[in-house]
Amino acid sequence: MKVSILGAGAMGAALTIPYSEKNDVILWGTEFDTAILDKLTKGEEHPRIGAKVAAKEILYPNELDKALDADIILIGVSTEGVMGIFKKIEKNLENQIIITIAKGFIERDEILTIPEAIWEDRRDLKGKIVSVTGPSIAREVAMKLPTHVTYSSVSEKTLDLIKNSLETHFYRIEASRDIIGCEVGSALKNVYSIAISWIRGIESRKNVTMNNLKGIIVSMALREISQMVTAKGGRWKSVYGFTGIGDLIATFRGGRNGMFGELLGKGYDVKSALKELEKRGVGVIEGYTNASRAYRLAEELDERGRLRLEELKLLNGINNVLYHGGNADEVIDALF
Repeated sequence: MKVSILGAGAMGAALTIPYSEKNDVILWGTEFDTAILDKLTKGEEHPRIGAKVAAKEILYPNELDKALDADIILIGVSTEGVMGIFKKIEKNLENQIIITIAKGFIERDEILTIPEAIWEDRRDLKGKIVSVTGPSIAREVAMKLPTHVTYSSVSEKTLDLIKNSLETHFYRIEASRDIIGCEVGSALKNVYSIAISWIRGIESRKNVTMNNLKGIIVSMALREISQMVTAKGGRWKSVYGFTGIGDLIATFRGGRNGMFGELLGKGYDVKSALKELEKRGVGVIEGYTNASRAYRLAEELDERGRLRLEELKLLNGINNVLYHGGNADEVIDALF
């Protein structure tokens, strides 16, 4: 099989390593990736994953058409860039399988998951869209450390092909037909992992250990994510698998959203925390960019009578801290 990965960021680059074990892999970079592409074409390590990519061919932004000559196309950019890339390639899509790895919501007349937004534009591709969710830190994938993720689609045939083509001994794939539940749960875990990571920052600031509180916040997060998933039409069981609890742990322990939440717990305001992460070379904080959309989705589901927003105390607290000047200590105190 021939696989094209569109986006040379950390995860796109990391996935060249498992994917190349059974397939010919092309890595195409956007205009934001040119400095990285220059390094990769010289045979150097990718600066964000500490490893060399395993792509058979590396392509620059002006070579997008060449990258579309593939059986499987993975869109490996952030949520904000997914639909822009899709619009660029849409006219060239026929029978290819499209994989998305971004974990967030798209804002239109209503809040949509990424697959729903693609289906809205191209209904004929519904059975060809696959999403990737689950605990997957890019550097660990690149190091061939144990990874087990969920690939979801409405089509069992598509899932069978994907699993047979992309799974390796260290990069394991669970197939799920619950693409809505997986997508909603995965987007929300980015948001809620920020709150869980507040505790790590508070512990550091106060020089205490607060494992009880971590357990409380994780439990609240999973309950609220489950409510949102089922209200949106997904299955609550997806929240308690790799997509939900598995990814939640990986994200608040080692992901960018966790780093952001920890800084907020240490006393940084949102603006200074984002600046600090930028200095460290950390990429897009998906949980921050999607938290407002998660809140709007909850409002929509409330208006439809599918849940009660006032009962989502942790989501309300996250919204307060990120967008209304609240602080983590006050929100946590208000939860009890």
